[in-house]
Amino acid sequence: MRPALFPPTRRFMVKLAGQVFDEWTRVEVSRDLEDMAGKFSLELRDSARSWASWPFATLAGMARLVEVGLEIEILLDGRSILQGWVNTVAPSASEGQVSVTIDGCDKTADLCDCAASVDGPFEHYGLTIDKVAEQIVKPYGLKIKVEADVGKAFPRYALDVAETGLSAIEKGARQRGLLLTSDGRDGLVLTQSGRQRSSGKIVFPGNAFESSGNFTMEGRHSEVHVKGQAERAGGRRRPAPRLDVRKAPTIPQPDELVKWLGQQLGHEAGGTAVYGKAVDAVMKRYRPLVAMGRTQLSEEGARTQAEWMGRTSRGRCEGLDYSVKDYYATEGQLWRPNELVSVEDSFQNVFRDMLIAGVAYGYDDQSGACTRLRISGPDAYDMAPEGGRRKNSKSKKTGPLDGNAEPLTRD
Repeated sequence: MRPALFPPTRRFMVKLAGQVFDEWTRVEVSRDLEDMAGKFSLELRDSARSWASWPFATLAGMARLVEVGLEIEILLDGRSILQGWVNTVAPSASEGQVSVTIDGCDKTADLCDCAASVDGPFEHYGLTIDKVAEQIVKPYGLKIKVEADVGKAFPRYALDVAETGLSAIEKGARQRGLLLTSDGRDGLVLTQSGRQRSSGKIVFPGNAFESSGNFTMEGRHSEVHVKGQAERAGGRRRPAPRLDVRKAPTIPQPDELVKWLGQQLGHEAGGTAVYGKAVDAVMKRYRPLVAMGRTQLSEEGARTQAEWMGRTSRGRCEGLDYSVKDYYATEGQLWRPNELVSVEDSFQNVFRDMLIAGVAYGYDDQSGACTRLRISGPDAYDMAPEGGRRKNSKSKKTGPLDGNAEPLTRD
């Protein structure tokens, strides 16, 4: 075991089962746009008492105190950053050391692996996606927060009997170009990416002491096709002609009847089969993807879903990761996910606004306090025109990396 460089932190305070714990040897609290629910992992180790009461006194006391299923609140420098549940408790003992690790998630996590509905209703009529979501999350004691235009109401919104709450909401959100994320507590947020700007910026070399990138073509497609069906021919069905009982019935000629039937079938097929397509101009290989719309589609909804799927897959294929000291973008303002941030990175050759897709506040006895930031393109999770957002700006760049520089300290 390496000697500790930093003492246990007291900046993270945990309220658990009516008691407060504020001395942690390892901490990670994260929120990411790819994972709807926030997560945490904390480790407590009291070396002094472990040595004094060896072999099992401290461990036994902690094991009885920290139990799975307890409600938890985590505060950073006095401000609440996560409210949720303890999912896992892992006590551990070895020669001269006792520790307990607790893992868990915020309160929206139950939507990820639990049913959207048990006894129904399994269909909703004439509701916008936020109203559908409110019906689904209500039994879980969660709230819906709307931070973007939710679009048109769905004529009929069907739930699969066995699908999860997250799946049931997400399939409609994709058709409206909306992003699902957690507020870290008890709220599910319907939003769009980059609606706010971070108060800080990322500079490497500078306030960031680590920079890494991952660029891949895996999971990326040249074309995304979304196919589905609409009820009542998508509104194109022609009404039947009115019957006039005062007139003698007329018998159409065979060729007229064939023509009329062809027109009716054309309208029916054109409205029933709904199709949307998006193209990734960067992907030169033929790599098409076909997806089915899982709710009643409109042509606009199919196009939006196709574009959304193409952009999010591209966002997963182009990523940057930075580590910065401490937890604040500027004084008093924490680094937060889903904010635009200016990036100046000579090593990665990135000089433009990017999106903070994930934030992990961390602490351990080797690195001290630091924040890991997952960065993606600013257009990865929205439907706005790309424009020049994927191109470097003409702003002044940082200088070349200095191989003779002293390593950054992490106080």
